[in-house]
Order: sequence, then C-alpha cells, then structure tokens
Amino acid sequence: MALKGFPLPRGMRDIGVEEMAQRLQINKKIMEILERYGFRLVEPSPIENLETLEAKCGPSIKDEIYWFEDKAGRKLGLRFDLTVGLARMVASRPDLTLPVKLAAISNMWRYDEPQFGRYRCFYQWDAEIFGSVEADADAEIISLTVDVLKNVGLKSFEVRISSRKLVEGFLNSLNIVGEKVEAVLRIIDKYRKISKEDFIGELDKLGLNSQQTEKILGFVSVSGEYEKVLSTILNYQIKNEKFLLGLGELEKLMESLKAFKKIEECFFDASIVRGIGYYDGVVFEVYDRVAKEVGAIVAGGRYDKLCKIFGRDLPATGVAGGIERLMLTLEKNGVLEKPKPLMGVFVASANRRVHVKTLELVERLRSWGIPADFDLRNRSLTRQLEYADRLGFPYVLIVGERELAEGKVKVRDMEKKFEEEVLIGKLKDFFVSRLKKG
Repeated sequence: MALKGFPLPRGMRDIGVEEMAQRLQINKKIMEILERYGFRLVEPSPIENLETLEAKCGPSIKDEIYWFEDKAGRKLGLRFDLTVGLARMVASRPDLTLPVKLAAISNMWRYDEPQFGRYRCFYQWDAEIFGSVEADADAEIISLTVDVLKNVGLKSFEVRISSRKLVEGFLNSLNIVGEKVEAVLRIIDKYRKISKEDFIGELDKLGLNSQQTEKILGFVSVSGEYEKVLSTILNYQIKNEKFLLGLGELEKLMESLKAFKKIEECFFDASIVRGIGYYDGVVFEVYDRVAKEVGAIVAGGRYDKLCKIFGRDLPATGVAGGIERLMLTLEKNGVLEKPKPLMGVFVASANRRVHVKTLELVERLRSWGIPADFDLRNRSLTRQLEYADRLGFPYVLIVGERELAEGKVKVRDMEKKFEEEVLIGKLKDFFVSRLKKG
C-alpha cells in the first residue's frame, strides 16, 4: 500500500542528517569568532506583538511576514529578522552594562517568494553592538565579519561599504527630500539586481527629471578602494551637513579598519544603501567573488534610531548573514566540509545471553565520554555489523560468551577490517587514544 503523502507548506524544507552536521560545524566556527570578540549569545523571542514588528517598518510589513491572531484575539507575528528582537530586548534592559555585544544564531520567517538560497524559514547568524556611536564599533563589526568568513573557509570575498548619510546628503543636494528619499534609496538598493533600463524606469516613476536620474546613476557607480575614489566623491563639492557627516564617518571607519588589518578586504561602493529603513549610518554588504550569483552573503550597518522606537535612545550597529547562502557559497568555492565521521563505538551482542552485559558496556563507554550505541532490533551479529558499517562507526565492540569468561571483548576496526581482543579493564585507554587520533 502506498504511503499517504503529507507535503510541506510552500517555501519550507526539512534539514537532513548530513546537512545538519554541516550547519553545526559552521555554527561552531562562527561561535569561535564571536567569543573571540567578546559577543554573548542570546535568543530573541520568535513571536512578537505585531505592533513591535510594525514599529519601524509600518503596517505594510504584514504583507511580508507571517502574522496571525491568537485565541485571545491578540495580533502576533513571527520575527522576520533578529535585529528588531535584539533592539527590543536591549531597550527593555536598563541594567545592561554598555556598550553590550550580543549575538544570535537562529531561524526566522518571511512570507515572500522563495528564492535562490533562501526559503520562507531560514537561518542567520547575527551580531550587534549597542551603546557606542564611535566608528570603532562599526569597524569592530566589519572586522568580526571578515574573520567569521575566513574562519568558515572563504578566501575570495569583498566587503562593500558606504554610508546612508552620504547617499542621503547627495540626494538632498539634488532637491530630493522627505519621503521621496526613502523611495529612491529602495531603488538604489536594487542597482546590482536590475538592468540599467529598469533602474531608470523606476526613478522615472517617482517623477525624477533626467538630470537627477543621470546624476544618481553617476554617483551610485562610484566604487573601488576608498582612498582611490575619495577624490571622485570630493569632486561633487557637496557641502550639506548630512553628506559631510557621512564622509567624516567613513574616514574614521577606514582608519580603524587599517588598524585592524582588514582594509584589503574593504571597498567603497556608493550603491550600497541597505533596503531596510532602520539603517542610518555606515552600511555594508559582502559578496564572494567566486559565487557572485548567490548575492550578498552578509550585510549590516548602523541603526542609531531603532532602539528609541522601543523606548530607549541607544546607538547601535550590527551584522547578519544567512546560513543557507553561506553554505551555497562554501559549496561553490569547494570548501564546504563534509560532515565529520561518527567517532564512537557500536556495541554488538553475539547472542541474547550476553544482552545485559552489552548494555552495561554501553553505559560504561558513555560514562567515559565515548559515544556508544547498540542494536535495538534483536538482529543477528552479521546484521548488527552491517548496520554499524552503514552508520559509519569506526569501531564495533563484539560481546561474546567465551571472551566475557576471560574478561575480554573483541574490537573490530571497521576501516581496516581487523579484529583484536581487549581486556575489559583496558577498554577506556584503548578507545580514548584511538578516537582522539580519529
């Protein structure tokens, strides 16, 4: 009889054993760097009041997220990123010593069209610094990002940096002000993703004249090593306060990145503005040169006004990177590590008469910190060995009556297909030394 199918909802997926092992290895390498930089792990609530999620993005966010009414009629929503939850957490905790460095590695949900490298439920790593207005904090976040990517195995990537203040100041100089600024920024955010014709067409829809459009096209195309493109930026001779503030912040940032020895990975790119409205200072995106089609694998920036919405005026800067996109990038670079083999012991029974002793030996191995498993289906010894081999156990401990009478067991090396007898009293030393080598 055919099994009844229960398909997953659109945009959702299961994570199998091999992929989960790879994810855990990646998470471990990310955590190594987070700890090295002094970040502490937290977990924001996956469910927020809808008004919390709307606080910055407005009511239209409902079209992009999972939201619902609970049995008491309360309007709730699943988090669409980690930054909002972290900002709300910190804003509600006046007892925290500032600045505070917090991080999270978890999943979130967005009700948008599934796309390459992203599903409706996806995972991110996230790191935020709350309580510092200094450019050093932005440099710290970018330096952390570079070290994370290197630690997971990437070597050919570039951090593209800009400033929302700089770009907004430029737009103001073209008499683009008010709500139209945010609308233009959303179009600029698409600069790398759509054709030049479509880009111009979207600006035309906002009512911009040809001169404004031409100047925007020229400005967003400015990119390269910061010191080499600085003269191009200065040639615009823009004197408004916002533009000059952005320029000054970038100058301080680059000095700090030089001190951190991260300047080689960093480039200026005026088209980087980040499409999310809460960014208001330095912004950046990271692209891999080998896997360009994956898009930005990490992005972040400064958002000094977000915490104020949640009741506390607190500067902040941070970064987030998608785990799925990171795995795709590692795979395309040929450096996505295969899951490590199961470094443990399978304990097999020669027959049911030694069953209790088998369980005792399983417990003894586990008490020594050695992963151990055994047969749960009362199979023959041959079937147990086949099962252990399929699971990838490097060693099988065979419990037989004759060996037990002599205080011994057989140990089979599954790779070398070699067996030897070992005294039960020597098992700990035998396995600890071999499994550490493995």
